[in-house]
Amino acid sequence: LLTSPAAKAFDLTLEPKKSYEKYNTGRFGLGCLLARRLVESGARFIEVTSEYIPFKYWDTHDNGHERQIELKKMIDQPVAQLVLDLEERGLLDRTLIVLASEFSRDMMLEGRPDSVVKDQVVVPDVITEPAHYGMHRHFTDGCSVLMFGGGMKKGFLYGKTADERPCKTVEGRITIEDLHATIYRAVGISPKLSYEVEKRPFYVTRDGVGVPRAELFGKAI
Repeated sequence: LLTSPAAKAFDLTLEPKKSYEKYNTGRFGLGCLLARRLVESGARFIEVTSEYIPFKYWDTHDNGHERQIELKKMIDQPVAQLVLDLEERGLLDRTLIVLASEFSRDMMLEGRPDSVVKDQVVVPDVITEPAHYGMHRHFTDGCSVLMFGGGMKKGFLYGKTADERPCKTVEGRITIEDLHATIYRAVGISPKLSYEVEKRPFYVTRDGVGVPRAELFGKAI
């Protein structure tokens, strides 16, 4: 890799300044730029993450509204530019972009009265300031995933979450196994594929039970 001409993909100083600035929202944005350059060089799998710094690029346990605004500024523009650039270069149809997080939160600050951790969160009687909006509760049944390219339908919304708390999925629930199977189907790998390790099968989706969601694809699969 070090002596390959493809190694130039890692040198962001070679990127035109105008293009560089469109991505430059920080570590994540430049990661998206690097991802585009790697796709152009033939890379098969790329992962871009925000740096793990609690209460800055990750958790939104306090001042949730302000933190969400900053996260959106960091993420939205470079992701959109990545999609546009790949489409302009004719690479989007053969490249699947998956934008996902761990789980969703709501905008209310809550503690757990039954928690073994005493005084986990001090809950005010009245919400009076931004710091109280900590987005503390985890809604593990209400996550969202964005998918671009790779044969996925454009502008298509699948599933529905409840309007009231807890924000759980009420229509079109997709399990992690099915999400993985859908991703594998998009890249031409059977979700039931397994490899034998120590005489035991290890499937690409858990126990090989994942089922790709045909409704998400622009063409019949």
